[in-house]
Amino acid sequence: MREPDFNLLATELLRKGIAPKHAHRTVNELRDHYDDLVDAAVDDGANSRKARSQAAAQLGKMDVFVTEMASRRELKTWSFRYPHLAIVVYPLACIAVLPAIPVFAGIAHRAMLMRWGASLLGAGLITALMLLVMQLSIILG
Repeated sequence: MREPDFNLLATELLRKGIAPKHAHRTVNELRDHYDDLVDAAVDDGANSRKARSQAAAQLGKMDVFVTEMASRRELKTWSFRYPHLAIVVYPLACIAVLPAIPVFAGIAHRAMLMRWGASLLGAGLITALMLLVMQLSIILG
């Protein structure tokens, strides 16, 4: 039996609606258990390949974990438990947060915005000075 793909397991759990904290905790525990099984098999005298094969066989199929966890409602995210509510809440949350995005972007890039503002101020002052010189040359010329 081949070595379990724990990254694929985490992806499948998240895709089935399992909350990220439960999915990652389960994957970490299974990975630790798999490592313990491999270490125990090596201690019993099996070579590395045979130990990994035995550990994978003892651990079982990952599909069983995904199916079992997906059937437990309390492990799912609230949006999978209450999909009709999520359809209403997510757009409202986006509408509420949308006006704040430029503020957060401005705070995150304040140094760049200050340089940009200083450049615009400098350009405006130079343009105003040139217009003043042109106006004075017309009046006095």
